[in-house]
Amino acid sequence: MNSTTNKEKWWIYLIFLFIGIISLFIGFFVGSNPLFDGGLLVMLLPLPICSFLLHLTIKYYGTEKYTSAFVFVTLAASIIIFLIGYIVPLGSFFLLLILFAIGSIILKNDRHMKFALTAFTISFATIFLIFGVTFALAGYNHDNSTGIRADLLQTAPDEFVVLTEQDLTEYPTIRDAITNHGEVEVKSDEWERIRNFLEEKGSYTVKFGDEYYEIRFTTA
Repeated sequence: MNSTTNKEKWWIYLIFLFIGIISLFIGFFVGSNPLFDGGLLVMLLPLPICSFLLHLTIKYYGTEKYTSAFVFVTLAASIIIFLIGYIVPLGSFFLLLILFAIGSIILKNDRHMKFALTAFTISFATIFLIFGVTFALAGYNHDNSTGIRADLLQTAPDEFVVLTEQDLTEYPTIRDAITNHGEVEVKSDEWERIRNFLEEKGSYTVKFGDEYYEIRFTTA
């Protein structure tokens, strides 16, 4: 089959959805390389990957009308949409829907271009939705998390709690704070559980091994 008319089945759109998901994971995997050093570049990586995969898929399911220029057009459009969404929350998703609606009206009589537009919208909407959900969950977890830190004391205090290996096994966040010598983020319920444990012991100053630490609690 060489036309979108014959191949445009519902399951093809699932392929476009999976292209968005696969592009996102490939982008994050490649972006985990220390050479990229995180930041906005890593967040943009799924976009060229998705553009290229879309080109290959549409070239197979479409016709010869789709050239390699499609990669650059979709890449440029996706970066612009992404940057707008980066500045305005959810802006990218709504802009994508608006462009799809406008494109559908303009290209209503061109099934080939409408097919490409639909593929682009589904794949990139998938990326933007996953981005949005991820950021929303990260924000929720941050708002519902607190932290503890273990400050090393230079002198032995008068009162302290001796922590055993069993205690640190039961409260691994305390071990992390002692090991990292800095603040460790912890969920609010775990934060409360550790606080209750130390209050029952009667002191926030602890001893583990030959060293003494002052356990401090922070709030989000």
